[in-house]
Amino acid sequence: MTDDRNFSSLQPDLIRNKLSKSIFATNIVFHETVDSTNTLAKDLAAHGAADGTIVISEEQTAGKGRMGRAWLSPGHSNLYLSLVLRPAIKPDQVFVLTMVMALATIDGVEAMSGLGPKIKWPNDLYAGERKLGGILTEFSVRDKAVEYVVLGLGLNVNWNPGKGQGIIYPATSVLQETGRKISRNGLLVEILRSFEDYYGRVLAEDIAEFYDTWNERSMILGKPVEIKTTDCSFFGRALRIDHKGALVIEDDNGREHTFLSGDVSVKF
Repeated sequence: MTDDRNFSSLQPDLIRNKLSKSIFATNIVFHETVDSTNTLAKDLAAHGAADGTIVISEEQTAGKGRMGRAWLSPGHSNLYLSLVLRPAIKPDQVFVLTMVMALATIDGVEAMSGLGPKIKWPNDLYAGERKLGGILTEFSVRDKAVEYVVLGLGLNVNWNPGKGQGIIYPATSVLQETGRKISRNGLLVEILRSFEDYYGRVLAEDIAEFYDTWNERSMILGKPVEIKTTDCSFFGRALRIDHKGALVIEDDNGREHTFLSGDVSVKF
């Protein structure tokens, strides 16, 4: 897509104009610095923020990953955003939104740079063996129904991870993989356009083809893996990601085991 070519700053007005009639153009909350976009988005959601509210920031001082891990968030180079969603879905369907956010991010990165990331279940995006981004999904349930979902994305774009401090995993960025910077404004618009299409289909329960897509985009299927949950560690071979986004693993005896959450280590 054509874009402003301004790599240094996020421009909420430009993003809003390019999104046009999208639900994500209505309420864009922008801050130069926040502790965490997810923390702010959860507070807004708890106080009635509408479906489609976006929180974006140039920098996070206390970015969050899964299981309370810190997310290194240098300023003016990456994307840090959180969406407030109010989907009419059951709590056990929420993880589908994580998976379609992964697909939408892949769509956006491919459209802007040609790079094709892969999904490392449950919530990471990788380029090769290095982490490109992560998704943090948090939600509230009231009377057994989903009250709101906050879907956060941290994506390394125009940053050189070799210059960062405190990196605890092999990291990369679009810049590092392709050798060129891209517009973060344009990338954000592409991701949100794609996600809005997926989101509408999730609400319409038209998601059958997503299963094949997120399995095709997975980087762990067919590989020996270790999954760690709060209760145990389990070794086996990753078989597939099912219709709820759960990982199915086969043990040495050919029995299948399904995991809705956990940390996966892959033997590349």
